[in-house]
Amino acid sequence: MRTSLQFFKDMGVCDGAYAVLERVFQSAGVTEFDYAAGYEMMLGMMDQLEIAATESGEPGHDTAQGWLKWCHELRERPEAIMYFGDHIEENLFRTADGHLHETLAAAQDHRRRSFAEQRRDHAAARVINGVRIGPEGAETWEVVDPTDTALAGYDAFVWHDSTTGLNHRTESIEEAIAFDAEQARVLERIDAAEAAARIVRRIRDESGAFAIWVRVEEG
Repeated sequence: MRTSLQFFKDMGVCDGAYAVLERVFQSAGVTEFDYAAGYEMMLGMMDQLEIAATESGEPGHDTAQGWLKWCHELRERPEAIMYFGDHIEENLFRTADGHLHETLAAAQDHRRRSFAEQRRDHAAARVINGVRIGPEGAETWEVVDPTDTALAGYDAFVWHDSTTGLNHRTESIEEAIAFDAEQARVLERIDAAEAAARIVRRIRDESGAFAIWVRVEEG
């Protein structure tokens, strides 16, 4: 990963650290420095860094370790990896469930199928049973269509979710339908989860040494 003084300034380096970096660049006679090499050089300058850091007095950067931590975290910042525009965009995409894909289209298709399956499973799991009670109290259950107008022959209704095992018993088909409608809001949550399920792509710096995941902007 390439660096420059302007790079460090744009990344938000503190004034004290910038002054040290400026001296390093001037001493080396370069305008750009390889990040990994520069980081190793800083490890050998701990005494100098500690003095400069103490003088800076800036929170988080008032110790040499604070500076090193900030520098180390640069390798995990997309804007640092992509700063010069010479990063490598790999053909590797990851969906929110952790699955890896070689193309964006494959990742999008996997996401679509995954959430479609959740919707199917949820819809298939929910039923309303009509209950007939016999003379001896024995019950007979059968799945009913809540839109059917001929439901007067049932003594009770039981809303059932086979996935969770949740039951709701009532003598009113209207109440059963209302309960089902409320539970159907799970579909809304699935829709929201799909909308929030971002796809990320792996990118590397130009040297290939550092890799991060960056959100894909989908049209």
